[in-house]
Amino acid sequence: MIKLFISDLDGTLLGMNHYMKSEDIYAIQELTAGKVQLAVASGRMDHEINEVLKRMEVSGHRVSQNGAFVYDRESNNIHSKTFDESTARKVMEDMEEVPLLKTVSTADRTYTLKHSKWIDVISEQLFHEIIVEPNMIEEFGKSIHPSKISLHGREEEVIEASRMIDKTYGQNLDSFVSHETCVDLMPKAINKGNGIKALLQEINIKPEEIACVGDSFNDLSMFELTPHSYAMSTARPEVKERASQVVDHVHEAIEDLEKKGLL
Repeated sequence: MIKLFISDLDGTLLGMNHYMKSEDIYAIQELTAGKVQLAVASGRMDHEINEVLKRMEVSGHRVSQNGAFVYDRESNNIHSKTFDESTARKVMEDMEEVPLLKTVSTADRTYTLKHSKWIDVISEQLFHEIIVEPNMIEEFGKSIHPSKISLHGREEEVIEASRMIDKTYGQNLDSFVSHETCVDLMPKAINKGNGIKALLQEINIKPEEIACVGDSFNDLSMFELTPHSYAMSTARPEVKERASQVVDHVHEAIEDLEKKGLL
């Protein structure tokens, strides 16, 4: 039986302009009203996940920034990991000539070096403003403690940047295309799968007792944990082929679990 249902946000439960499908919200409310717990695993910050949970009027565990921070539904910190100062600085220096917008996330803020039209576009989809800080890199390890470095651009640029990053830093960092317009660089072994493992150990749930749904490459590590994984039909083929099943909406994944007698 499924004891924990895990959902990604962007492209899965959350659409453009913070839109959530009413059928998905109702299905999750009904799910959590029973014995099944909810977790949200996202590249977004913890306070953004909390805002989504608040809007759905449910409580849940949170795996934020691709596993950098993990909190249970009572907001107890289970796990946290940030970059060491020297690594984050070197990455930013190495990426200086890459023609993509760079943002740096901490536990609760997002920074960039200078303003651009991309900043306005990205900010519209966040639950907070991006801070323009010309001295951002100098503040690493002081007032800014990076947990995620992101590169933003058009899909083809992001895919190419992802390949370059993996070739350059694959031994020392983890990277994921978390959205068609974004690739995230994380400290080594920080991913949704390991964040969920830490959560499962804390709440005493086995991997085979979870189900998950997502739409991007940063969801693959959680797909690997369970035979009950669902990919959104809008996902890239490489993502869909790694999931147990493909669905159009989150509520369809929940309905499928019900049909299989797993809830």
